Amino acid sequence: MKKIIFSSFLIFIALSSQAAVQPLKTECSTCYSIEQFESKAKSNALLNKTRDVYVMNLETARIEKFKVTKSITGYRSLPGTGGEPDGRGGKMQDRKIPIYSTQVINYGVEQKVLNNFYSLSDAKNKLTESKKKVLAEEVPPEVAGSVWDLVGSSSVQNKVAEHYSKHADFKRDVADYITAAGKVSGILNVDKVFMTVNFSDGSSAIFSLYGIVKDQLVWDFERGLDVDLNKIEPHFETSKSQSYDFEKGGADVFLDFYNAAQRAGVSFYGSSGSGVSSGRVTCVSKGVGKYICTYTF
Repeated sequence: MKKIIFSSFLIFIALSSQAAVQPLKTECSTCYSIEQFESKAKSNALLNKTRDVYVMNLETARIEKFKVTKSITGYRSLPGTGGEPDGRGGKMQDRKIPIYSTQVINYGVEQKVLNNFYSLSDAKNKLTESKKKVLAEEVPPEVAGSVWDLVGSSSVQNKVAEHYSKHADFKRDVADYITAAGKVSGILNVDKVFMTVNFSDGSSAIFSLYGIVKDQLVWDFERGLDVDLNKIEPHFETSKSQSYDFEKGGADVFLDFYNAAQRAGVSFYGSSGSGVSSGRVTCVSKGVGKYICTYTF
C-alpha cells in the first residue's frame, strides 16, 4: 500500500507494520560529486538509529547508497545570562547543548533498486521534455489574459491548468512518472512537479502538481509575476502593506489588478492621502495609462 503526501516535496511512503527504520530515497538535483551526495545523506540521518539513505540525481541518472548513523558524542555549555532571574525563584543556569556526530558509509546499490531508479529517472527526463513542448504554448486569451485573472478565482485557475493537462502526451508522461515513483520501495522524497505558463500580456504563473484524481491531473496555482514584476499570490494579499507598479502594464494590467482586488473585497481610492482605513488600496496616477497603487492597512 502506498501513501502519497504532497508538501514542499512529493513524498511516497510504503507503509509497514515493522518497527525498523524505512530506507529513504531522496532526490538531489544539485548533487554531482560524491561529497555532495554524502552531505545530502548526512542531512537525513536519524538520532541513535541506523538508516539506509539513497541519494538520487534523476537528471544525470546517478544514485548513491549510504548507511548513516547520528549520535551524541558530548555536550557544550551555553552560559547563562549573568545570573538573571529564571522566573521560578532561581537564577538562569548554563544550558547544555548536545554535540552530534554523523557516521556515513558508502555502499553499492542493489540491482532491484537500480532498475526502479532508472525507470524513475527515464520517466522524469521524459516528463521534462514533454513539459518544454507543451508549455511553449501561450495561454489563450479566451482562457485567461493575465495571471491577475487567476487571483481569487479557482475556476480560472482550473481552466488554465486543464488547458495544458488536456495534451495527451503530457498527461501520460505525468502519470508514468507518478507510476514509476510508486514502484520505489521505502520512503521516496522527490521534488514537486512544476509548470510555468505564460500569458498574452507578458505575465506568468507557476503551478505545482497536487495529484491525480479520477484520472485527472490536479494542479495548484503557486504564484506568478506580471509584466512589471509584481509578485502575485493565489489570493489577494490583505494582511500587510503592498505596493504595485503598473508602469509597463499600464491601464490594461491595472484593470486586471483592480478586478482581482475587487474579488477580495478591497476598496480603492483614486489617489493617495491620509486617513486611509483598513483594507484600502491607494493608487497614484503616473501619467496616461500608468499607475502606482499602494495597499495600506
